[in-house]
Amino acid sequence: MKRNALLLGNGGRESALAYKLNSERVLVHSYPSNPTLSKYCISAHLDKDNLFESVLKYVRDEDIQIVVIGPEAYLADGIVDFLEANNVRVFGPTKSAARIESDKSYAKNLMKTNNVPTASYDISESKNDCIEKSKKYSFPLVLKVSGLAAGKGAFVVRNKEDFESAIKDIFDTKQFDKSNSKVVIEEFMEGEEVSLFVITDGENILTLPPAQDFKRVHDDDAGPNTGGMGSYAPCGLLSPELEAKTLDLVIRPILSAMKREGNPFKGLLYAGLMIDKDKVKVVEFNARFGDPETQSIMCILKSSLFDIFMQVSNGNLTTKKVETNGASAVTVVIASEGYPGEYKKSIEISIDENKLDRNTLIFHAGTKEEGNKILSTGGRMLNVTSFDIGLEKTIDKVYSNINKIRIEGSFYRKDIGKKGLKYEIK
Repeated sequence: MKRNALLLGNGGRESALAYKLNSERVLVHSYPSNPTLSKYCISAHLDKDNLFESVLKYVRDEDIQIVVIGPEAYLADGIVDFLEANNVRVFGPTKSAARIESDKSYAKNLMKTNNVPTASYDISESKNDCIEKSKKYSFPLVLKVSGLAAGKGAFVVRNKEDFESAIKDIFDTKQFDKSNSKVVIEEFMEGEEVSLFVITDGENILTLPPAQDFKRVHDDDAGPNTGGMGSYAPCGLLSPELEAKTLDLVIRPILSAMKREGNPFKGLLYAGLMIDKDKVKVVEFNARFGDPETQSIMCILKSSLFDIFMQVSNGNLTTKKVETNGASAVTVVIASEGYPGEYKKSIEISIDENKLDRNTLIFHAGTKEEGNKILSTGGRMLNVTSFDIGLEKTIDKVYSNINKIRIEGSFYRKDIGKKGLKYEIK
């Protein structure tokens, strides 16, 4: 049987998915492209101005078995609904189900209605209302843009100056114009975050190894939020006992509620969790693979991702447990100077991957090929991922390989994975 998949998206997450699917001898077609995707995939030439119809034609012309959706924006635009209406197998939730990510106010209300543990909150639709409702909360508090914001719409507000700065960024600049007008005001949750990825057909669930990402731009979790500066997996912070508790308190109630609403969730449900001793609360949900956690998870996953995707698209997830290679993986993001604010662009990138150690991979993210050059296109340019036995050894490995890479006008965090050492699963 042919094993053809079309992968939409060209970030670091999609690069890692392409690497994994390619290792399973799946013929991967991808759109748009980047230097990693061109290595593992056939480049699909699609019409970005008429993308849905263009994807449908490509699927039929190239005998594609399944379409895998990477970015949240495609999900929010309803590409899954369109493809399923045209009898195309697709991995990803419908537009209405994807609201669990694209509308944080919907997600918070869904959790409250179904007694899913999360931070107390209010929802505001104007600057003055937000200022007034925020008075109910003491510092620190959290402000979140309700719509999609590329990982940059959450503000931890520790004092009056932070609050005034966040209000300005949310309401007075044009930074979040593409998001909706609602803002979620939340109590600040104590603890440490971990990411749980659950693959589901709407009823059956399959958990992937838990991961931890590093959202802040600088070492020691300083500076503003970003789309993610690194990750490692597996993360021992979410013990098997806590994972089982999370499935009972969070995942199953949410999936049941969405099914009752007529919006069954099918695809990858990402739960960002706050762990405080033996207590679990939900920070947020995403409707797709996380970035950069996916880069780490794909390097330790042995089970066939293609088979799992096909099961979910057919509405019958039968795989009960994933196999891993027993290793740890660490991903470090190399970003353009200035990110997540104004950053340098069109930085020339030259890497001799033959100089890198075995089991060290480069996953391109915000880059493009132009002639014989590779140039940066986004703030997060590259992901360097190493995997080995033991987290400490893997941390040393990834940074020793990063030291072989020199990109002018770039930076990266020096502490990715280190706080996971105290939770390491022996």
